[in-house]
Amino acid sequence: MLLCVAEFMLTVDLSIVNVALPAIDADLGFSASSLQWVVNGYAVTFAGFLLLGGRAADLFGGRRVFLAALALFTTASLACGLSVSAGALVAARVVQGLAAGVLAPATLSILTTTYQETEQRNRALSVWTGVAIGGGAVGGLLGGILTETLSWRAIFFVNVPAGLALLVAATGVLPRGRADKHHARIDLAGALTVTGGLSALVWALVRSEEAGWTSAEVWVGLVVAVVLLSTFIVIETRAAKAPLVPFSVFRNGSLSAGNLLSFLSFVPTMATWFFLSLYLQGLRGYTPIQAGLVFLPVSLAVIAGSQVSFRAISRVDARLLFFIGGLVACIGLGGLALLSPDTSLTWVVVSASIAMTGGGLMFAPITVAATVDLGAESGGLASGLLNTSRQIGGALGLALLGTIAGHSASRAASGGADRAEALSTGYATAFTLGAFVFALTALIGAIALPARLDGDGGRAANTARPTSSGGGNIKGPEGARRSSGTT
Repeated sequence: MLLCVAEFMLTVDLSIVNVALPAIDADLGFSASSLQWVVNGYAVTFAGFLLLGGRAADLFGGRRVFLAALALFTTASLACGLSVSAGALVAARVVQGLAAGVLAPATLSILTTTYQETEQRNRALSVWTGVAIGGGAVGGLLGGILTETLSWRAIFFVNVPAGLALLVAATGVLPRGRADKHHARIDLAGALTVTGGLSALVWALVRSEEAGWTSAEVWVGLVVAVVLLSTFIVIETRAAKAPLVPFSVFRNGSLSAGNLLSFLSFVPTMATWFFLSLYLQGLRGYTPIQAGLVFLPVSLAVIAGSQVSFRAISRVDARLLFFIGGLVACIGLGGLALLSPDTSLTWVVVSASIAMTGGGLMFAPITVAATVDLGAESGGLASGLLNTSRQIGGALGLALLGTIAGHSASRAASGGADRAEALSTGYATAFTLGAFVFALTALIGAIALPARLDGDGGRAANTARPTSSGGGNIKGPEGARRSSGTT
């Protein structure tokens, strides 16, 4: 139960911020492009430290890492709520994302080492996954209630008593695992360079909206990103004794396909929630609670799509399932691409729900392809890579689509459109490109995925023996959980 509460807090925090963005913007005075750092500051460090967190839990013991990461997450949440400037909030969100990136795999590590018997472990994972998915679904509504009745600061302050209570309970309840003192190497250099490189790339993309692609600062950011990410590759392939990402795993075609498709499918996903929140509250005048209520059926659509996907994966051609999911998502975003200042709420909700249902249908083929072929001893690595690719795709997608939306809105305004028309034009352009990305991803998946990805012990076409069912063990639930959490 304690681990479920911790995971619920993390997944709520991934979605609770979306509804509060307009209120945060109004209070702290973010620029038009910098507001997305409230989301991306968290997402980039979350992605950069996911694999490090899993490795740390293995080396130093899940309990120790859990307590340290939870204490840092709670402190960072307090700092977020107390922030008096845009820069202070982004800095606190960066630390919060780092802590969450370490805490998330630590909860899974403790759970899987505590429940050794297969049936018990799967039952515990099922409960844990359900709680986590529920957190992603209610986060938007909870954020709306807290923002409207109290303040946007309450969405961060709520983590403080919860975190302190968890710390007290965990100290007395969690088992003391043994640290691996003989192999206590951790690839901190790898985590720092990949996080720094991704941050520089996102910063350059976001900054280009205001400074322009020809500005020196944007090019400096791009050069820094290339240097740091190149350094990361050198560290992982040549220098690290215990690399964060053993690049040899990408020789596995199924794993490579799963992670590529995971990255691409999340490029439009995080941006969709971001733009919808700004559209509903900034243009349509909805209150935070009303926006949260709009998000609820959209969140439930993700859950429904993913449940259907995991049930169908062992019975149908994985390529067809993924292709259908991508097309459905494309159609949904195509509906949102028709947004105007007076589009009916029914159209917005139905289009967004269709898009997220399609995204949910894509989950199982991606998750199983990325984890099915490595064996149980590499399950943590496979799951960590999958979650990281999703977070990176979402962060870069938000930066890129946000920049494109800003340029489109500026062009519309210079052509005589009023503010509402210009902004809705920008959002519609972003949704159009998002629909294109979903369509392209569907085509790539239809080619790159194996036909069969059943998890019942048979051989997946063009791959070796699968080691997981479609979400039934450590890998499936973890992938489904993080996917839903990103909503």
